[in-house]
Amino acid sequence: MSGTKKADDFSPALLETILSTIDTYDEKETIRKIVGRFIDCGLPVKVKQYDQPCMEGTFRILCFIKKSAEAVIINNKGMGRDGVSFQVRIEDRSVLDKLDSFSEDIKNQILNAANCGHCSSKCNKQYVFTYQKNKYVKCHFLCNNFCFQNMNKNDIDSLMEIISNEIEYKLTCVK
Repeated sequence: MSGTKKADDFSPALLETILSTIDTYDEKETIRKIVGRFIDCGLPVKVKQYDQPCMEGTFRILCFIKKSAEAVIINNKGMGRDGVSFQVRIEDRSVLDKLDSFSEDIKNQILNAANCGHCSSKCNKQYVFTYQKNKYVKCHFLCNNFCFQNMNKNDIDSLMEIISNEIEYKLTCVK
């Protein structure tokens, strides 16, 4: 990818550098918890820093469960969104049956995520679910799917439940 350097291995010092670019305590705490969960599970965490002058100080934290695809991408700023964003790939669709157990903000961000526009012939994995008798068909590609922003203390537990569920699902799932 042009404008980026190779993904670096995660380090506590690099995490502190990234956290210094973030304004809110709740977003810093969310990042700490997500990264901590992946590290506690022995899962790889990488960091990309963008080299383009217009993107100075822009980092992506890439959290992997399986080698080939990120499960969570944390953007400290930019990337087509204002401020910090948490992109989450949800493979275990049963999470979408538990929307009422999540904070109102997390639930609304899931329901308002990008609809599937059939943008790739490679994709046959849309997120299809029903909530309060309404059918939703959401995009599966990580760039368009569930992206959480404006995190506050009420949202952290909900997001961590989704991520922890994904880790457990993927580590025990036999494919």
